[in-house]
Amino acid sequence: MSFYMCIKTEIKNRIYLKSALAELHKRGEIQKIEENEKKKKIVIDRDGDELVITGDEEKGFEVGGDATVVKAFTDRLKQAYAVESIKDNLPLDLEVVEETESATGEIHILLKD
Repeated sequence: MSFYMCIKTEIKNRIYLKSALAELHKRGEIQKIEENEKKKKIVIDRDGDELVITGDEEKGFEVGGDATVVKAFTDRLKQAYAVESIKDNLPLDLEVVEETESATGEIHILLKD
């Protein structure tokens, strides 16, 4: 038996959220992303587990789904969100040369002047 769980995040920028989800999809961690603008929710398929992201930019977004996967996914989403935010806010004289991920899940970004 599994329980439904909601985790409120500090994610408040929809553009970075979409970029983070696209990056996770590109890496194969998410199989499908369905966005419903009218209901203001995003439904994600992660290996058969359905997760729902709801909320807005004022209150922040929350992730809901099966309690066994929602915590791990939320942590990974926050990490991808932070990386996308950092890359977008780099000064104009810096550029990303290389982005690698270690086995422990740490993301390393190599910058060039």
